[in-house]
Amino acid sequence: MIQDLIIDSLNGFSFRYLPFFLFQLCCAALFAHIFQIFFNKKLKRSALAYSALNALFVAFLVVIAKISLPIAVIAAAVILLWLKGKNEDKITLSGQIIVLGIGLGCGTGSIVQTFIGLILILLVALFTPLNEE
Repeated sequence: MIQDLIIDSLNGFSFRYLPFFLFQLCCAALFAHIFQIFFNKKLKRSALAYSALNALFVAFLVVIAKISLPIAVIAAAVILLWLKGKNEDKITLSGQIIVLGIGLGCGTGSIVQTFIGLILILLVALFTPLNEE
């Protein structure tokens, strides 16, 4: 009964999922940080900042919301509206969208698919000139 009470108060989250939960968060932060390093080197300026923290926050929201994609998308939209209000350029906003996508992907547990998508995005960005106009 006590175990059921604890699990119910954790919104169905069991302690045996804790290692995977931590792995999801670490992967989200790592993938976003790798993307930030690549993106900033490609632009030759510091366009993205705090990408690991943003992806970690979105992944955390997704996991806490019991893998509820609508709540995570709403949270990502709120972050994007906040970023757009800061009058950032389109390239930086595109980078932030990718970072939030990384957080959404890792938070839902699709770590392998997120990694493959990140590799494809990095390959496309490698061969595409990023104009700042």
